[in-house]
Amino acid sequence: MRITNYFLLFLTVGLCFGGAVHGADDEKAYVVEERGRSTWRGMFDTKNPASAKQWEYALDTQNKGLLKKADRRMLYLVRRWPNSKEAPWAQRARADMFYARGKLKDAFKEYQYLIDNYSSRMRDYDSVLESQFNIAVDTMNRRRMRWLFGGYRAPEYAVDYFEDVIRNGPQGARAPEAQFLIGKAYQESNELELSIAGYAVLGYRYPDSSFAEDAAWQQINCLDLLRKEYPSSRDILDRTLTSTTVFLTTYPASKHKSEIIQLRNRLYEVKARKAFDEATFYAKVPKKPEAAILYYRKMIEEYPKSKLVPEAKKRIDDLESLMAVPDRALAEAVPRSTAVEKETPHVDS
Repeated sequence: MRITNYFLLFLTVGLCFGGAVHGADDEKAYVVEERGRSTWRGMFDTKNPASAKQWEYALDTQNKGLLKKADRRMLYLVRRWPNSKEAPWAQRARADMFYARGKLKDAFKEYQYLIDNYSSRMRDYDSVLESQFNIAVDTMNRRRMRWLFGGYRAPEYAVDYFEDVIRNGPQGARAPEAQFLIGKAYQESNELELSIAGYAVLGYRYPDSSFAEDAAWQQINCLDLLRKEYPSSRDILDRTLTSTTVFLTTYPASKHKSEIIQLRNRLYEVKARKAFDEATFYAKVPKKPEAAILYYRKMIEEYPKSKLVPEAKKRIDDLESLMAVPDRALAEAVPRSTAVEKETPHVDS
């Protein structure tokens, strides 16, 4: 009996002790962990007992122009008192100081941390977005390795920054311009399909913005460049024509209207040439004059204003004349017809 009582006592004490330890673990779970380890330089720095004192201490250091030291003291405040009212101020000050020192990548990262953790408590949200936008523009236009033949640009590096600006403020004043610059960055990097997609997103999300028309125009330019790169692609040709149709319908008074019409006329002749060449192929196939005539007539019907229509009509007359002679004469005449076709000048579209 006595052994049983000792056992129960031991079990009760163990459960209480275990509960206390578990409670301690639960308490630790709610403590906000530090973002990183302190540096050795901060080991001998003054540690104030309250967030307000630390803020005054760090702000005084910043006002003296000691930005690196001020950043370290602001960082200590953010880590030590992450839920204090001064923490968003200190985090904003850190981002601003990185920006002032030309540390664009670090500045953008700290602005993003500010938005992610203090968006409901921070001051002047729009000015933070403006700073992020300016960093993205600087990144897009910056020349790297200037000492080597004047350096080079890598505008595509700014795309992620612009996308963050849009996510942080999808209805912000800079969002349409940021989306436009995504398309431009890809365009300047010769990533034409990605550029087209970027400009298309702008037209879908912000159709009433001042950048929408220019985005639609640049989308057509990118498609035209792709068409010249892949002249045999019917898909790109059709996409280009569709884009010009949508543009003229959406922006009938655009300053680019005449250029669009000239482009459409060129593309009209390109498509007519493709239909003409298809008919010519059948004209060269022995015993297929009927198919050739059919395709020439189809070409005339679909592209009645083409410069190739007179030539197509002449080909039809020649083929019909050949069909009127006996088969033996037709067989002898077909090569001569082919030779005539080879001599026919190709009209550049």
